[in-house]
Amino acid sequence: MYIDSNIFIFAAMDQGELGDNCRKILTLIESDKIQAASSYLVLDEVMWIIKKNIGREESVKISKAALSLPIKWIDVTRSVMIETVNSFQKNELDPRDCLHLASMKNSGITTIVTEDEDFNKVKSVKRVDAKTLIGSYLEDGS
Repeated sequence: MYIDSNIFIFAAMDQGELGDNCRKILTLIESDKIQAASSYLVLDEVMWIIKKNIGREESVKISKAALSLPIKWIDVTRSVMIETVNSFQKNELDPRDCLHLASMKNSGITTIVTEDEDFNKVKSVKRVDAKTLIGSYLEDGS
């Protein structure tokens, strides 16, 4: 599954249930109970938002922690960018969301963990929010 930037951001900034669920997801990834992938663009988004809202030092700390997770980090290559443009032409999504879709497609990933409901518009992708993922993980008894 593909981890969107908002999972990292809410884990760092939200002190409510959403933040708790996002931190649980990252803990499950860290313990290899969930296999995950993400794009280096996600890290750029995380760094920018955390820097803007909390500060540069915290942004660096969170980014280093994200990079230490056993996540398959997807490079933004020419083929990903070509697919991004194609996706942007076909979908009513912002260019960055299309880049995430292209990263997923080029890696054979069809599930995205995100709070961004815009991904519900894409029929080829299954969007799972943090609460649903944690709930299904707990139901499985894992």
